[in-house]
Amino acid sequence: MDNETKKMFEILMKKLDTIEENQKEMYVSQKNMEIRQDEIFSVVNAIEHSNTTHKAEIDNIIYKVAHTEGTINKIGDVISESRAVK
Repeated sequence: MDNETKKMFEILMKKLDTIEENQKEMYVSQKNMEIRQDEIFSVVNAIEHSNTTHKAEIDNIIYKVAHTEGTINKIGDVISESRAVK
């Protein structure tokens, strides 16, 4: 093998090494992004569950307030009727 061909092969081998190294770095980066994506997905699911729970609690409070308001109105009506009868 002459020197020129040998130098070309050396250059090609260095470039291949660089490409392989870059490929490994991209693989690690992709794995890190997948891990981060899974973490974000878990957080979003937790927020969604929290919002659903919060909505149910608010609906329950609205129901209790409406029920209490109805009871107070009935008591008020009874008191008004009893005063009107006198």
